[in-house]
Amino acid sequence: MQGDYTLRSDIDGVVYSIAKEKGELVGPQTAVAVIGDANQFILEMQVDEYDIVKIQKGQQVLVTMDSYKGQVFEAKVSKIYPMINDRTKSFKVEAEFVKRPSTLYPNISFEASIVLRTKQKALLIPRAYLNPDNTVNLESGEKVKVTIGLKDYQKVEILSGITAQTVLILPE
Repeated sequence: MQGDYTLRSDIDGVVYSIAKEKGELVGPQTAVAVIGDANQFILEMQVDEYDIVKIQKGQQVLVTMDSYKGQVFEAKVSKIYPMINDRTKSFKVEAEFVKRPSTLYPNISFEASIVLRTKQKALLIPRAYLNPDNTVNLESGEKVKVTIGLKDYQKVEILSGITAQTVLILPE
């Protein structure tokens, strides 16, 4: 009968945490431990309801993590959950690494950018160099109006107004 009290997992994996102490009472629905496959991690992302229509399975995801500063890892969207979270007004989207980092831990935080479009030979400048009125400051002290295209939190695409040879200075 001692075998009735031995816990076994249905999968081979790593024990990441044990939630109960020896001798504690547990029931059939009580989580006793967190076990996972150390070779497979799923990235869970929250996508805003306005952006979810742009997301498709197989899209490229660029992932950065504080624990791997300066490195970008590629992943692919693997699952899109069709139900919105009423509280956050976002959808859960999962991605899997194409080539994962050498060491990962469960629940590690990351930042992800799902690639919606790519463009060859785009002129990009750091967003900090763009003035609120869509002008840039030249090395000569002159301000030039630019036409912007796509942008994210760090970079802005410049469609016209300057060239790759134009020297910019940071606004004060």
